[in-house]
Amino acid sequence: MRLTTKKLTGVFLVVLLTLAGCSAPQKLEQADQHYTDGHTRALMKLTHWQFSGKIRVKTEDSANSANIQWLQEGENYRIVLSGPLGKVGAVIDGNPYRVTLEMPDHPLYQAQTPEALLYEHFGWNLPLSHLFYWVRTLPAPGSNFDAKTNEEQQLAVIQQDGWDIRYDRFHNQFTPALPGRMKINKGDLQLTLVMNQWQPEFVTAQH
Repeated sequence: MRLTTKKLTGVFLVVLLTLAGCSAPQKLEQADQHYTDGHTRALMKLTHWQFSGKIRVKTEDSANSANIQWLQEGENYRIVLSGPLGKVGAVIDGNPYRVTLEMPDHPLYQAQTPEALLYEHFGWNLPLSHLFYWVRTLPAPGSNFDAKTNEEQQLAVIQQDGWDIRYDRFHNQFTPALPGRMKINKGDLQLTLVMNQWQPEFVTAQH
């Protein structure tokens, strides 16, 4: 028997915890082409990483959060969402050709794109393929964008395809700096992603 979207969303969100946070206003400036070109070249070298933290998804009807671990190895990724005491609530495995969703006591769900899978089972219109770039403070390829920098010359805002992406915390021990918190908004869907710990692997040029 096929479960309804409402029931699947309830199963998925049962692991979620509440996040809270606030930030001081930032003085922002338009990022010029020279800045964005250099920024893109530097961050596109980050092809393998792992980070852990928190994710919060807020819609018109609910606001819920979970622990998150994101492992990226080139085009392959694994996203693990868990609740209290590390109990796994969902595992998303994917690549450009196939994505699967695994939850306890449920069959394995699969789709050709992460967007189709998330929308079909949870009703979320979330561009997970774009998030692969946005978590690195990069605009997703293939569409126009607007970008702004903060006073430290860090990319602080991306506006793309109707989405507003803002970064207000950074891990400055890395070069380039990597985000510590980002907020994504479009319509009644809001996502907050807190990266508490990064393990990046930048690809260097081969000679």
